[in-house]
Amino acid sequence: MGLYFQNGTGDTLFVVYAYHAPGCEGGTDWAKKGWYRIGPGGTAKVLSGWAGPGKYFFFAENEFRTRSWSGPFFTPLPSRAFDWCWQTGSTDSRTLGLAKIEVGWGILDHTVRLT
Repeated sequence: MGLYFQNGTGDTLFVVYAYHAPGCEGGTDWAKKGWYRIGPGGTAKVLSGWAGPGKYFFFAENEFRTRSWSGPFFTPLPSRAFDWCWQTGSTDSRTLGLAKIEVGWGILDHTVRLT
């Protein structure tokens, strides 16, 4: 049960995802966590439990930063592992855009395939 990211490329990928977190500082009720390392053909589970209904956000890039999956929801992301509220940043952060995922009601597992 959960939310998964699957690497359908020949590169190693790094993924960040954001999730609803009521009470997170800054008044946004959203938190972000990363970086999940996913080898070619591999899968990473980022959330346990029912995936739906839910709204999530993600950013992914290959290890060379020559290819990325992004969107219009911007937040600072550091270059190291983290689990922060949406507005938290640091001196080593890049402001990157995350894409939105909406998972329907009653969905147990949801996989985002990065190709």
